[in-house]
Amino acid sequence: MFWRSWRLFALLTGLSMDYYTPLEHRGHSFKEFMREWICKQFLDQFRDFGLEKPWYWDEHFLPELDWYHHALQLGIWYWRPTVWWNPDAGVAPGERDWLEEKYPGWHDNFGGHWDVIAANLREGRPEATLPETFPMICNLCHVPVVAPAGYRAGKLASPLPRVLDRDGRRYVFCSAPCQWVFEQAPRRFQGHTTIIDRFLGGQIQPPTMEGALAYMGLSPEEMGRDATDYAWAHAAPRDRTATHG
Repeated sequence: MFWRSWRLFALLTGLSMDYYTPLEHRGHSFKEFMREWICKQFLDQFRDFGLEKPWYWDEHFLPELDWYHHALQLGIWYWRPTVWWNPDAGVAPGERDWLEEKYPGWHDNFGGHWDVIAANLREGRPEATLPETFPMICNLCHVPVVAPAGYRAGKLASPLPRVLDRDGRRYVFCSAPCQWVFEQAPRRFQGHTTIIDRFLGGQIQPPTMEGALAYMGLSPEEMGRDATDYAWAHAAPRDRTATHG
């Protein structure tokens, strides 16, 4: 249950703390908050009950504090037409400096992607920052698979999702713990289909981005847009020579 909760908590609270909160109002980073309030209290409770920490704690959970929600932020912003709020990129020059301070290596692992997006926006090509396809979705947590970002950050051994063939159906998982949770009670999850399963299975017609958005019930007026109308992309970038040597 902790792992499934972590997936949603990273998506909602991680983005809110490190990207959506105005810079002047930020205190702890999401990682600092997790380590100080969640990790410590959770392990203290387990210790009080005489239990061991989950098997995935050191190998999967703690490394994700460095990269997982940053990858989700990229995905949510890029696929902004599929959400019902206006995502804030949160990567203006000062915000980037804060992210690099709190997460050393952020510029190298994620900043380059935002550089390409910003360049397209400055050159008048917003269409280049909009999706033409959908991301693969995990069959357990139903959150997009962002393993390539974890691999690039040096936290995962492979950029590929985990695949399980069972009872004539193929399942895709974003992580080893998600696959493990599924395999503990497969009957509980086998009947569930992600929107990608429905797309590939022909349930969404027409089988296009527009058809899928209509299937999701999102009208053009409801689809997410950049919260600042791309103002962050036009801000003068800071010299990062000092941080990159």
